[in-house]
Amino acid sequence: MKCPRCGREYEEIIPPFCICGAELELTYDYSSIDVKKWKRRIPGVWRYKELLPPVKKIISLREGGTPLLKARISEKLGVDVYIKDETRNPTGSFRDRLATVAVSYGLPYASNGFIIASDGNAAASVAAYSARAEKEAFVIVPRKVDKGKLIQMIAFGAKIIRYGESVDDAIEYAREIAKLNGLYNVTPEDNIIGLEGQKTIAYELWEEINPTHVIVPTGSGSYLYSIYKGFKELLEIGVLKEMPKLVAVQVDKCNPIAAEILGMEKECREIKALGLYVRNPVMKSRAVKAIKETRGTAIIVSEEEIDAGEKLLANEGIFAELSSAVVMPALLKLVESEFVEKGDKVVLVVTGSGLKTGEGGREKFSIGGTKLEILKILKDREMYAYEIWKALGKPLKYQAVHQHIRELQDLGLIEEAYRRGKRIYYKLTEKGARLVENLE
Repeated sequence: MKCPRCGREYEEIIPPFCICGAELELTYDYSSIDVKKWKRRIPGVWRYKELLPPVKKIISLREGGTPLLKARISEKLGVDVYIKDETRNPTGSFRDRLATVAVSYGLPYASNGFIIASDGNAAASVAAYSARAEKEAFVIVPRKVDKGKLIQMIAFGAKIIRYGESVDDAIEYAREIAKLNGLYNVTPEDNIIGLEGQKTIAYELWEEINPTHVIVPTGSGSYLYSIYKGFKELLEIGVLKEMPKLVAVQVDKCNPIAAEILGMEKECREIKALGLYVRNPVMKSRAVKAIKETRGTAIIVSEEEIDAGEKLLANEGIFAELSSAVVMPALLKLVESEFVEKGDKVVLVVTGSGLKTGEGGREKFSIGGTKLEILKILKDREMYAYEIWKALGKPLKYQAVHQHIRELQDLGLIEEAYRRGKRIYYKLTEKGARLVENLE
């Protein structure tokens, strides 16, 4: 693409801003788009291929096409509320939309692999799609990250580097490592190519209900901007008359985008909803523009309200991560303030699964207490089953240790080191060593 201001051309990496300072945005020949073709294709991100960057090979796990559910809370509030359940993507989050496009487009440039800086979801997604593409994935994540997401990265074979207190710190570090090692950087704050995949949620919402309001959990602002771009392109094509109002939801302790919209002093402290902990969002200006142009607003919720939101979504049958649970208390505030009224069609975007956070993620991947203890025991030296049993030092049947060993082998976390007589000595695999290192 060419910079609209200075004419500089970009092909491999499309940064958010040109070196001349102009904002960069991918555009297409909207006059040639025939949306009727979409209905003849299977649901998913690549259903909308005319509005995605051209690629030689699609790396897909059947992402997108996620369910849109009518919320039971609609009856109580007197407003039509729908939940867009992005937890149903292959790795459990909206970032799979980004990963399929970023990895597919970057494949010709990724001879040494891919790299991304992320607070968790994007790293897990890129790790999965890189594995599918048979490429190495390097992920730079903050020191504090949800364990379920971390275990996903390990399971997909990513090389994990822990750096900084938030994703803001990790972005610059990923940039340096990408240059030094010839890695293709798909961090959206440095390369907007993957955002083209994220915008497809807007096409799906338009095809399904054409909403009046879309409520979005907001950290970096990239998903809100992506949704805005998708709806703006539908306007360009001529099939949409009016954009839905976009609502950003942030937490009172970390609210740089909401503070800008609401004209208040910003807070930037660590929060338990780690996916929303972004101190200096690079996409801030784009997110603010999207909210203002759609006549939307921003809502700030407390951490106590997030807990209530998690329960309300669970009542709807959806287990959401804390970063997504903010949408429910935001909805209640919008109804109370009459920003949302009877006759409106409101969409709550649930961005990630609760199974990816905290202990839930650990249990999902079958890494329980005893298995983790065995891995830590094998960290120092090879041992055979009886030695492991003795080292555990707790009331556990010897046969149970053998079962744990077999399961750890099946998970690719330990392997046979050597045999001495009838004794089989075990050691950690590379994946097992990474898991222990990152969980300690």
